[in-house]
Amino acid sequence: MSPDEAIARACDGMPGLVQASLALLPEGLLIGSVGAESAFDSEPIVRAAVRCLLARGLPITKGETVSTFVEYLLLVDDQFVAIQAGRSKPRLALAVLCERSHNVGLVLTAARRAMREIETTIDVTAWEA
Repeated sequence: MSPDEAIARACDGMPGLVQASLALLPEGLLIGSVGAESAFDSEPIVRAAVRCLLARGLPITKGETVSTFVEYLLLVDDQFVAIQAGRSKPRLALAVLCERSHNVGLVLTAARRAMREIETTIDVTAWEA
């Protein structure tokens, strides 16, 4: 299964989904996305995810400590951006753009579920060399 297919499957049923992008930290390398016409469409939310998650002190090397912040919610005029860090794979970051007319609790719950599913589906070793 391709990363785009895995992301689409994990985000299926997410309320008001506009776009979802998965990136590798700390580089901000776009692994895959759904709802974006090109990689350039994913760049703003991937950049936001990288800035938020790297500011929290993400452990990239062994021996560093992990901050407790694993999710962020950004509110824009008519949209939410929910950012999830990988729990079992801390180098993964999922950024989900949703319409603001939907319940924020449902969006966050769906984003958490999607990240759990992505972590079990996608093998990041291909990008970690």
